[in-house]
Amino acid sequence: MLQGFIFTGLLLVFIGLMVKKHPNLLAGYNTMSEEKKKKIDIEKISTTARNILVLTGAATIDASVIMYFLKVTEMLQVKVIAATIVFGLVVLIIWTNRIPKLK
Repeated sequence: MLQGFIFTGLLLVFIGLMVKKHPNLLAGYNTMSEEKKKKIDIEKISTTARNILVLTGAATIDASVIMYFLKVTEMLQVKVIAATIVFGLVVLIIWTNRIPKLK
């Protein structure tokens, strides 16, 4: 179980780093027209996405290691890790929608 959680955390960190380099990985951005893309501050959005995804991945890894050594039940581990990831993604959606559009 621990290996799966660590892999998930590392995957989130990797995706976060890739989003900064390749913003077309962001959902919906790659299908926008060029004129709509010019209205979006993709630098801020990709930076915010990277930061939140990396922090969520790190929190997933940290929580899984701590729970493993505290001998927490597997069912509770799954719930905590799922809640951590969902919370991180909700924060990502809210923060990226608060970034003002370019004029």
